[in-house]
Amino acid sequence: MYVGDGEQYLVVDAQVHAWDGRPHNQAGPAGEQFLADLHHRHRTLDHSPRPLSVDAFDQVTDRSLHADVLDAGVDRAVLQPAGFSDLFVLGLAPLAWHAELAQEWPGRFVLSGELDPGGDRSKVRGVAAQVRRDGLRGLTIVPARRPEARTPLGAAWLRRVLSRAEQAGAGVVHVGVGPLAHPVPGAPDWAFAGVVEQGTSLPRPRWPSWAEPVRAGSALPVRARNSGPLPAGGYDATELSELAAALPRVRFVLGAGSLPTAVLCRMARLPNVHVLLTELLVAMRRAPLAAGAALGDLLAAFGPDRLMFGSGYPLVRPGRLVRELATFRYPDQLRGRYPELDTDVRRAVLGGTAARVYGLPTAGVAASGAAVGRTVTSQSSPTR
Repeated sequence: MYVGDGEQYLVVDAQVHAWDGRPHNQAGPAGEQFLADLHHRHRTLDHSPRPLSVDAFDQVTDRSLHADVLDAGVDRAVLQPAGFSDLFVLGLAPLAWHAELAQEWPGRFVLSGELDPGGDRSKVRGVAAQVRRDGLRGLTIVPARRPEARTPLGAAWLRRVLSRAEQAGAGVVHVGVGPLAHPVPGAPDWAFAGVVEQGTSLPRPRWPSWAEPVRAGSALPVRARNSGPLPAGGYDATELSELAAALPRVRFVLGAGSLPTAVLCRMARLPNVHVLLTELLVAMRRAPLAAGAALGDLLAAFGPDRLMFGSGYPLVRPGRLVRELATFRYPDQLRGRYPELDTDVRRAVLGGTAARVYGLPTAGVAASGAAVGRTVTSQSSPTR
């Protein structure tokens, strides 16, 4: 547990990616450029005097996952997959590797699957069986990953798939939550306001312009696609509202930067909608006024029991975010306008909400976490 100001906090990081983007897994130059863009974002957003090197960033090993996440005050973490099969031969962060990592530290990681049919509904067959086989607690949907193959949130087949997955045990659905989360066009830029240093830029990773496979360095089939920035990570609020209303037993988790704050707050009327604060937490240091106002609005609309902590590791290491959230105070301009950030609110946001949503036991977490930490650090853990 994280201890600050004499208080103990259970910490559940609801957005962690364990990926392998090394050259042998990159589908040509496009995958290499994709990882380079992500590494630049890490150096811009992490604000650490010692950012991860390119080699350390390209591959999240079992040793680095333990050192940067479990040893940083995080009791449990949700491993969110990120396939990007167009850019990586075996997928950037496939479920199979996550399952191997989870076996090394039983009880410390929660597995989530990925629902990315890419316009081919046959790819979602057997999702319920996979949920039961792998013990998945949730699924991730990224509806705007590819503009020509957008997952329609209003489709009847999607409702059936999510309903079956919930009955099988995956009752949490992350929508638009991934390593590329950005505000939709027209949204207030509070998520990264003041975060980028003057004179630097925050690149948007780009899809490749697929040429001949030999020239692209890839064995994938030639496919027609215009080169250009990835679409902003967003979704249609009306479609999502209808989906959440139709599946009241499914708990939907939205990225705080996926919609304008005012639109997101209006969705609080749906009791099964939750918000992951990853983008907001990243902006808290450099833009305390904008991020504080957004946090206050979300806290007033959803309450602490529907807000969740997430770091997006390895883009940002969670230790700093945990400390900053545990000690954050509203700027003077915002005092008295929003619900108070007392100890109970911080406990809920840092871990209580995610533990309840994912059905995680909390008794004895601190003791077991300390024991695991001693075991791992006292032995040489092999890298992958």
